[in-house]
This record gives sequence, C-alpha cells and structure tokens, in this order.
Amino acid sequence: IIISTANGQGNNVQTLIQEGVALHDSTEYKKAIEKFEQALKINPKSTLALYEISLSFLELKDYKNASKYSTCVINSNDKNLSVGAYAVKSEAMAEMKQIDNAIALLQEGLMKNGDSYLLHFNMALNYYKKGDLDKTLEHVSRAIELDKTNSGAFLLNAYAQRDKGLWVRSIYSFQMFLLLEPDSKRSKNAFEEMLQTMLVKPVTEKPVERSFIQQQLLRNMPDNTAQNEIPPLTTEEGLNRNFVYNAIKSTIDSLKAEKKETDIYFVFTEVNKAILRVLEKETGAVRSDSFWTFHYPFFKSIANSHHYEAFCRYISVSYFPESLEWWENNKTEAENFINWFEKGEDDGKNG
Repeated sequence: IIISTANGQGNNVQTLIQEGVALHDSTEYKKAIEKFEQALKINPKSTLALYEISLSFLELKDYKNASKYSTCVINSNDKNLSVGAYAVKSEAMAEMKQIDNAIALLQEGLMKNGDSYLLHFNMALNYYKKGDLDKTLEHVSRAIELDKTNSGAFLLNAYAQRDKGLWVRSIYSFQMFLLLEPDSKRSKNAFEEMLQTMLVKPVTEKPVERSFIQQQLLRNMPDNTAQNEIPPLTTEEGLNRNFVYNAIKSTIDSLKAEKKETDIYFVFTEVNKAILRVLEKETGAVRSDSFWTFHYPFFKSIANSHHYEAFCRYISVSYFPESLEWWENNKTEAENFINWFEKGEDDGKNG
C-alpha cells in the first residue's frame, strides 16, 4: 500500500508539472505557477517542479522568486537541470542589476558543468551589457563552436564585432543569424543594421533597435562603426579592409552610373558578391579562426552556387516585401535551397 501511494503521488506530481509546462508554453505563467506549486506541496524536493516554476517567475519578471527557486535546483546538484538553473539565476541577477554577480555565478556553473552553449552565451550577454567587447566575443565564439544552430549567438556576435570595429566579419555573422532566423522583428532590424555595415544604406542618427540590450544603453556602447561614415580600414588579422571598402564603393558607384541605385535589394546582392571576391583574394595566408574556416567558405559556396538568389531572398524576407513574394512564386527554387542548406542535398545543377 505504501509503494502504491508513493507511486500515485509521483504520477500526480508528473501530471501537474506537465499541465504547468503546457500553461507556461501558452504564456499562462500565473496559472502555470499554480500547477507547479501544487506539485511542490506533494513533493517539495521535485527539482523539475522547482526548475519549471523558476522559468515561469522569470517570464513574469519576478526575479527574486526566479532566483530563489533556481538556487534550490543548483543546490540539489541535479546534473540534468544544473545548466538551466544557472542560466535562470544568472539572468534574474542581471535583471536585478547584479551583472558582476551573475558573471561570477556563470563561471561557477562552467566549472561545475563543463563547457555549455547556454552558459557561455549568457556569459557573453552579461559582458556585452557591461561593454566588455573582448570578453563578449570570447564567450560568444565559444558558444557558437559548441552549437551552430542557435541564431541568438550569431546575432550577439555580429553586434559585438561591429562595435569592436570588426565590420567585415560582422556582416557574415548577421547573415548566419538571418539564415537561422529569417522572419522576425529582430531579423528586420538585423538586416537594416547589416545594410548600414555594408554601406548600402546610410547610418541613421538613431541607432537601429537591437535585441538583448535596452536602447538607452546602446548609445553608451563603443561606436567605432556605428556613427562613423568610413569604417576602420586598417589591416585586421591579415585582411586589408581598405580593399573591401574600395570594392564596396566602386560597386555602388558603378550601379549609380547604371541608374540602379534605387534598387536597394540589387545593390545588396552585388555588394555582397564584391566583398566575397575581395576575401577570395585574401585567402593566401594561413588562417585558422572560424571566420576563414567556417563563415567565408560557407558564404562563398553559396555565392558560387545557383542558390544565390534564393539565399538573398531568404535572408531578406523580413525586410523586402518582394522577397516574400519571390518565395511564394518560386516554391521549387525555395525548397531546393532549403534542402541544400539544411541537408546538403541538391538537384544536380551547378552554379
């Protein structure tokens, strides 16, 4: 009878947690918390209920309770939930203006759990809020090495690289983000900022709205490229950025002479190819960092394929209405590109 009762209680806890998760996923956070609280009355040591309730409190911006419950999970040493709990508590601490404490907590989490995409990404995010771009890039680069499927890391990487003056690299981090997340509000903003970085559109007095950080803080970030008409042109890690700049300007000037300057989409596609042509000439030196071993070869292969138009339409779908129309009217080409991108499959054509 005792065993039967224990099993019954365990099933009840699991059912309540499942119901709470469903409510959380439907943004019914307060109702979700009620379910998790019921589960905790039955089993106060349920680490899953403690973790899930911390997530719901985080969504409600109740950072004290999010921190409280995630701390219980951390102290339980539940290996399956430890990384998530450190991420929740660190985010709650950062929102309570305890960024240095949040960083220290994440360092503890990394020591305890080993390398983790989520912990490195959160670490990068906190350093970004502090304005420490070197540390931001260190941790976001590691996050990307661990998991190349999460769009947020590429977007944060693009922001930090642009603020650091690494504007050429930032262009292709923006494009990786847009490949993974082509159609959202932040996609549209990211595409706008990428066009400014590529000199296709002028920099606006008011910065483009960014994710991850409050807009008033953005004005205090380094502005090596954000406010200057001409980006840094010094040689950076063997890349002569003056060549890139000149290629962009000559391409734009040529298009103006042909009276195509009003078609921003076409200017973008041509400028992007011009940059890649310069990079191809700069590949003579032995370089081992991810830009040269991953980003550049990947985007060069797209430019050299018959998928280039589909690619450009895909990453600009949130920005240009005509790109969305293209996708609706060219379903076969669209599907071929998706298959090529996701699975490496192709229809046998050569670009």
